[in-house]
Amino acid sequence: MIKLTKLKRNKGFGLVELMIGLVLSLVIGAAVVQLFLSSKTTYRVQDAMARIQENGRFAVGFLARDIRMAGYMGCGNIDQISINVIAEPPPIDAANPLGQIVSGSNNVPASNNFNALAGTDIITLRRASSAGTKLVGNMSTDNANIQIEDNSLGLISGDTLFLSDCTSADIFRATNVSSSGKKVTIAHASNMNSDNKLSKAYGSDAELMAFEAITYFIRDTGRKTSSGDPIRALWVQRQFANRSDASAAAAELVEGVENMQIEYGMEGENVMVTADAVTDWSKVARVRFSLLLQSLEGNITPKTGSNVQNLVYDGQPVEADGRLRQVFGTMVAIRNRVR
Repeated sequence: MIKLTKLKRNKGFGLVELMIGLVLSLVIGAAVVQLFLSSKTTYRVQDAMARIQENGRFAVGFLARDIRMAGYMGCGNIDQISINVIAEPPPIDAANPLGQIVSGSNNVPASNNFNALAGTDIITLRRASSAGTKLVGNMSTDNANIQIEDNSLGLISGDTLFLSDCTSADIFRATNVSSSGKKVTIAHASNMNSDNKLSKAYGSDAELMAFEAITYFIRDTGRKTSSGDPIRALWVQRQFANRSDASAAAAELVEGVENMQIEYGMEGENVMVTADAVTDWSKVARVRFSLLLQSLEGNITPKTGSNVQNLVYDGQPVEADGRLRQVFGTMVAIRNRVR
């Protein structure tokens, strides 16, 4: 007798099982995508923050250094030195030469000399250049020229120069710069000066430096982000006074600086005021500035909702446009005016 056995069938996924598997796959896939998007967002925020902090520290360092050295003349406290200004036109007020080693403008209009952005501040610092050279001739009497050992400063006719021995100082314009042997002769005739004589005959301990003006301001770079937002930057213009060559061209220093606001503190006073409230610039002993930096790309932070970045700068709320922002700044004492 033949015994029949039951054949076993291979069982596959049923419809219910297939649907459950698809749902699980979708859930896991969505979780992976969400994790990726979250990681990407976190990376973009951290990258933007790192760039802002790096740019902020760099900008603050540059500004603080130049503000601290305003009025530098190679010596100590400038209030203790007699300054004689014969340069025509004078780079600073001849009647009050200490009054303009620092000056500024508050919330400038759209039309200004530096093409700075309207509503931002401008600060100008005046000082002798860091590099200098010694006198080597014509030191016995006060005549219409001086002699230096070389022209490593690259001086030309028309430059405003600063000569000091830490007791007295003269600010004058060079009318001619000529070389003969190992000496360079700099004339200061009366066609560019109110007098062709300095206040005295300087000795070998005196140092000759170029007189320069350094101006910081905020300007549009003309570039735009990938999302079409304008990129602003902190600009600096360093120039020898009265020189109109390439040295006067402004240079972009730090991109992503949206605004700059500056306050000034008077000697012997505890209050800080804006530039339009300063009545005597010769009394300014400290400067407090703040910089508003922004990320170069948009869609970094939410534009609406509970997580929006609520930031107030200069007393006004900053529009939440998706760009990350942070405020940097410090207070700096003008070293050459602090006793």
